[in-house]
Amino acid sequence: MKTNLFLILLLSLAILTGCKDDEDKDPVPENNYIGTLQMDYSRTFPEFSESVIMTVTLDKSGNVFISEPDQLTYDSGEDIIAVDGDQIKQQEAGTITITSLSGSYIETDGDGFLSVNASTLIDGTQITWGWDEELGWILAGNVPFSVEDPVESPMDFNIDDAVIGTNGSQIGATVQVPPFGSVTYKWALSLIPMNGK
Repeated sequence: MKTNLFLILLLSLAILTGCKDDEDKDPVPENNYIGTLQMDYSRTFPEFSESVIMTVTLDKSGNVFISEPDQLTYDSGEDIIAVDGDQIKQQEAGTITITSLSGSYIETDGDGFLSVNASTLIDGTQITWGWDEELGWILAGNVPFSVEDPVESPMDFNIDDAVIGTNGSQIGATVQVPPFGSVTYKWALSLIPMNGK
């Protein structure tokens, strides 16, 4: 009787230990994937849109590679808007720098996500002119600015959305900047599943 009880306890312990090992394993995706990660920065005034594109690979082991992009230099050119009957001209120029990229595969409620960390710095200058009927365009301001990490990390992109979504899996925000419209910071992940092992 003691032997049977000992065997039952030993078998129960082995089953519980086996279940615990399965639960402790890191989740991995069902497929290998390749694709792109894109950071978009745009304004409605001055009107422009800039993108930084990185390549992404995610394999069945859960390994993630994200390419480190070059710094992007941009210049909106001059744009004119009327505000309360006054003409305002504005130009924005600067750089977008993305560093410290890393990614990992995670699962939440049975859904797979690519969790991305990135450091983003937008450094620039906004030049503003006002129109005077007698003097023409008069410089009203030349203002430097910096925006750090406009979208907070980690950014968790849904894998299914990244594969089937027309615009991929997107994370970001649009901020209103009265009276000059809005500014948008957006990240998008697009993936293609790869056949084979």
